Amino acid sequence: MPRYYIDIRSHFGIDEDPSGIELPDIAAAEAEALKIVRALLQHWAAMPPDYSRDIMIEIVGEDLRPVLIIPCFDAGLRLQD
Repeated sequence: MPRYYIDIRSHFGIDEDPSGIELPDIAAAEAEALKIVRALLQHWAAMPPDYSRDIMIEIVGEDLRPVLIIPCFDAGLRLQD
């Protein structure tokens, strides 16, 4: 199974996932990233909207290249549906 790294980017910097997680495909990696988004949004509920709009979840493949970037704000809207 391929290994994916789920990094968090914001105006504070980059929080890199040092160990990654083995998942069957990019869809599973996206589902895992959305779990992280849900936790972040709950933890950062009081954060001003301008800050949360700058937060991105970046899924990086084994070759250490980004395969998907998810804006946290947009993902939060998808989670509310």
